[in-house]
Amino acid sequence: MSQNPFHGSSSELVASVLNNAPASIIVCSAESRVLLYANERARKLFLKKDYRPGITCYEAAGRCRPCPFCQYEEPNSSEFTVCNYMDPVTRKIYQVSSKMIDWEETRAHIEYIVDVTGAQTKTERYRNRSEGPDRTLCSVPCGLCIYPNDCVHLETELKDTRMKMEHLVNSIPGGIVSYEIQGKKAVPDFVSDGLLALSGHTRSEYNELVKGNTIDIIYEADRGRVLSAARSAVDSGRVMDISCRIRHKDGHLVWIHISGRRIGPKADTMRFYAVFTGMSEDAILFRSIANDTAERVYVIDKESYELIYTSESAGFLCQGADCIGQKCYAALYGKNQPCEFCTLKSHKPDGAAHGMDYHENGRFYSTRFRETLWNGIPAYLKYVRDVTEEVKAQKEKEHIEQYFQTLVRKLPGGVAVVRIEKDGRKTPEYFSDGYAMLSGMSMDQVWKSYGEDGMAAVHPDDVEQLNAELSDFMASGEEQREFTYRIKRGDGEYIWIKNMTSMLRRGEGEVILYASYRDLTVEFKEQEQIRRQYRELILQHYRTPGPNALIVGHCNITRSQITEISDYTDSGLLECFGTERDAFFTGISTLILDEKERRDYMNRFLNEPTRAAFQAGKRELELDCFIRLPKDVRGRYVKFKVNLVEEPDTGDITGILTVYDITEQTIAERNLKKLSTSGYDLIADVDLFHDFCTILSGRFTKDDLCAKSGRHSERLAYMMERQLVPKDRPRIMKMLEPEYILERLKQEDPYSLSYSILGEAGEIQTKKLTVSATDLRLGRVCLARADITDSVREQQGLLNVVAYTFEMLGIIHLGSRHITLYTHQAVLQVLEPRRASIDSWLADIKKKYAPKGGEEEVERCFGLQNMLARLEERPGGYDFVLPYLEENQIRYKQINILWGDGDHKMICIVRQDVTETMTAERRSKETLEQALALAEEANRAKSDFLSSMSHDIRTPMNAIMGMTALARAHLDEPDRVSDCLQKISVSSSHLLSLINDILDMSKIEQSKLSLNHMKISMSGLLEKLSAIMEPQAQAAGLKLTIQSRGIEHGYYYGDSLRMNQILINLLSNAVKFTPEGGSVELLAEEITPIRPQGHARYRFTVRDTGIGMGEEFLAHMFEPFTRNTARVEGTGLGLSIARGLVNLMDGTISAESRVHEGTTFKVELECEYADCGDGEAVHPDLGNAGNAPDQVFAGRRFLIVEDNDINAEILCELLKMRGAMSDVADNGAMALHMYRDAAPGTYDAVLMDIRMPKMNGYEAARAIRGMEREDAARIPIIAMTANSFAEDVQDALDAGMDAHVAKPIDMEILKTALSQTLKGIV
Repeated sequence: MSQNPFHGSSSELVASVLNNAPASIIVCSAESRVLLYANERARKLFLKKDYRPGITCYEAAGRCRPCPFCQYEEPNSSEFTVCNYMDPVTRKIYQVSSKMIDWEETRAHIEYIVDVTGAQTKTERYRNRSEGPDRTLCSVPCGLCIYPNDCVHLETELKDTRMKMEHLVNSIPGGIVSYEIQGKKAVPDFVSDGLLALSGHTRSEYNELVKGNTIDIIYEADRGRVLSAARSAVDSGRVMDISCRIRHKDGHLVWIHISGRRIGPKADTMRFYAVFTGMSEDAILFRSIANDTAERVYVIDKESYELIYTSESAGFLCQGADCIGQKCYAALYGKNQPCEFCTLKSHKPDGAAHGMDYHENGRFYSTRFRETLWNGIPAYLKYVRDVTEEVKAQKEKEHIEQYFQTLVRKLPGGVAVVRIEKDGRKTPEYFSDGYAMLSGMSMDQVWKSYGEDGMAAVHPDDVEQLNAELSDFMASGEEQREFTYRIKRGDGEYIWIKNMTSMLRRGEGEVILYASYRDLTVEFKEQEQIRRQYRELILQHYRTPGPNALIVGHCNITRSQITEISDYTDSGLLECFGTERDAFFTGISTLILDEKERRDYMNRFLNEPTRAAFQAGKRELELDCFIRLPKDVRGRYVKFKVNLVEEPDTGDITGILTVYDITEQTIAERNLKKLSTSGYDLIADVDLFHDFCTILSGRFTKDDLCAKSGRHSERLAYMMERQLVPKDRPRIMKMLEPEYILERLKQEDPYSLSYSILGEAGEIQTKKLTVSATDLRLGRVCLARADITDSVREQQGLLNVVAYTFEMLGIIHLGSRHITLYTHQAVLQVLEPRRASIDSWLADIKKKYAPKGGEEEVERCFGLQNMLARLEERPGGYDFVLPYLEENQIRYKQINILWGDGDHKMICIVRQDVTETMTAERRSKETLEQALALAEEANRAKSDFLSSMSHDIRTPMNAIMGMTALARAHLDEPDRVSDCLQKISVSSSHLLSLINDILDMSKIEQSKLSLNHMKISMSGLLEKLSAIMEPQAQAAGLKLTIQSRGIEHGYYYGDSLRMNQILINLLSNAVKFTPEGGSVELLAEEITPIRPQGHARYRFTVRDTGIGMGEEFLAHMFEPFTRNTARVEGTGLGLSIARGLVNLMDGTISAESRVHEGTTFKVELECEYADCGDGEAVHPDLGNAGNAPDQVFAGRRFLIVEDNDINAEILCELLKMRGAMSDVADNGAMALHMYRDAAPGTYDAVLMDIRMPKMNGYEAARAIRGMEREDAARIPIIAMTANSFAEDVQDALDAGMDAHVAKPIDMEILKTALSQTLKGIV
């Protein structure tokens, strides 16, 4: 017999489901009856232990012929055939369901066998009960019957007795009606005052209302229901028990309860007694809700918890209109998982009522359930009752039954009639049987003890108070009053009773008291029992805290006081947080690590929410949290539990606190939620911090009988030595080290690894181990192993087919950042694929692919982020072709890149050789790629240059900011301010020169720079350097020395900006890499020239005492982006820029350095020397340049067109300082209007901004040039703009402007431009 006929990855799941099914399942061949399958339940209950495969089903069951209940001869292919069978030996009853099915391509007969013994027995019991004889009341002689021959003698006694009886009946709460049944007509012959009190009518009004038929007082809508119940009670002799409404005299409806019964056997003329009682508002509400049924009925699928059926009245808990088909916990309670208060698993399905701990709606419920088959589906039949109202309703029902029994029998329940004589004596006239029972004596003993004095039974201490209360009652005129006192029982014990007394006054001042008694002893004892239980509950809480209890205690929530705390963690919590409850619980919250859990804790356990929960009917509050106690290293999971009870005497709310350690339970639950045992042959919970392992499911080998728990390292050692194949041992050993697991899970959770082991028969099996984090804070992880041997073989077969279509197949696992490579040969020869990290694989292929772009292009093609970005754009995949170096020849490979799975966790890379088909196309592409490479190279050159310039902008900017701060601090020292302004001007000029070069895009695009030829003063150069570098050196705490030696030619021709750039770069690096307290020195000296006469050679030596450079860095220090340390800010381009400038000047640069000793740079430049008097002044006095009128500006009027107010104000002031006048226009349109309105010759020039609103500078210039006036064509128009690219200059000239001056405005440059454009200026 095949015990596992299921195939595929879900075989174990199917087998597990069938083996855990609640029915026995047997499958046999339709032709031969040979047993094909039996689940565990069937094998255990029906089959022999030693049966062998290949025999028939009845032989396997130990029979020599087919089973008597077998339906083999008459199965239906589309429907089940069902029958019941009783085992003659065990007397058990089985339900057998069978049909024909297809089983492994074989026609088979399947049978489901369920034990229904309990259900059948209960059904028979119900049937016998319903068919049994009616339960009837025994008739009891009333003692009031009067024979005809006694009428004359007893007439007076009869009247007196009747009067007593009427008062006695009228003293009973509610109304009593006696009917004579004549056929279908019921005629009332007695109506008590109680019914009149319920309706508010007088007797005459009542008689007029009903006109001889009491049913007329019933509310019209309820009459049919009441009449139906009454006829049924008359016919059956059973008790009539129904609630309905009557119309009160004032018009409103009053709910009442009617309890009645036929007296005597059924005959043509019968008597029927009914008791009418009022109902409380709560009972009225409950009866209205439960009009049709007292219980809500639900049928719930045992396996799925789906609602199969609900009664019409069951919708009171439903969250929506249609609950059928939904999960019971979702439909009824709006939850997304089984309810914590569900009793389906915690109680037996025996139909016994028990409480249901669901109080969210402020009410309490009782439930009972049993198992059933609902249309063939195993289900729970569940009944739910609202216990809140039922208790009160039950008491009311008991009272009604008591009144009825009192009327039919001798009015039991403690009734007495006492006559108060004129002299105040209280003489008993009547004691009921109930009173005798209450006093614990026979009726004779009662009369003997208390017959003479009605106060004889009262406790001596209560006599005086009772007499006073009775006197007050008689004087008040009230009809009824309640008294509470003690009476003496026959055994001498006093009991507390409550006496409800009605008073009847007779002639001549005689008073009759009709009293009903109720024993309060039980209630008092119950109160004492509650007190005792409360004390025992508190004591028990401390006696048995449980092995995992951390903190136990109790507190008074009403008074916010901690009563007592037992701290088993030895953390001194009470001493730390105090005895005030809110402060203590708030202190505990600081131990909770998770912010959300801390908020939930505060919102649940502080005084205010706890009191609100108690008022809502909740008696238990729980919360699971992760905490770290003061003496904990890593923390633990705990359950906070507070039980709420009421203190019997004060009514204060007491909270009983217990904190349990649930770490292991939580870890186990997390593992079970993460993994289903189906599909895994081994699941283990591992504590990496304590080297401990617990096997949750499965085992290492078939014969592995060792303990489920043990050292994790020993388990791994066993696996490595006994199971793992040699080639996998180093890799798996590394990947299962605790440090590796913890680090890997921080990056990827979960992750998997595959390996091969030797099976028990020596075969190679492939296993997949999934490692997932349970809680890394505790070092807890879950290992789940699955057998993937078959799937690996299937993959191998698929790869064999696909191998003919590719040369190389790579699968990138994004989670682990590894790649698995399959070559054509490896697949066909079943060789182990190559595995590598993505980084190492990328480094390897960079050596093999040979695109024009080199390694950078390989990076762009195969870089992981680039591939992910392209797949995001093209989810269907993409391809490209790259040249590949193979056996010293270039081959062309087509690369296809696509997603490897639907979850986008793998990328598949397929490589094919397309050299022959792509050669011609490749040649044309190479040309395009070369062009692209040149463009990219030009773009990189531009970017490199811009980056290098940004490095050198910061140095003069620092001097400007520093000098500005110093000038503000010394405003009262003109000389000091003047010196700062001079240095700011020098640094600004240097900064502006750098920016101008950066923005000179035409020069950058040609990758070359032209050097200026200007006269330079060596002393002036050194002064500039000192002004720029001194603030930096002071800020760094360094000593800066700048000096010259042996300078014979103090003036020379060269590019001052570039020389400054070189030396500032070297000095900045020296300051940057020299620790505080060190020194930086610049020495300028003249040495022997190499060139012919007329040249001077200068050596600039920059020496520092900084951190120095190693030999390896010295070899690469002039390469772009090279830095000595990552801790110092910079781009690594400074030295590269310096060397490039030195080379442009045909100079040399060298460096010597030792680590921790310092560095020395030497720059040698050879320049044409100049005499001091030649050419222009080297250093004009910029500080005084604006004070005296300038002949270029003096007396001139300029039209300034500028939309920025600050820029316009600066330019106006500068021109005014030089003797010029100016008018300002905000935009081109205003400038055009002002120029048009001005007389010819008013303006000597127009200084025009370019970007302006309404009309830009280009448009305004064209408009001016187009005017038909004498000076429009020749007036100088000079562009002033921050746009200083070559194309911007050309655009200005094309618009008719005469010159272009870049912002910020240099007055000397503006002066030069005006000199060239203004007529008559030399």
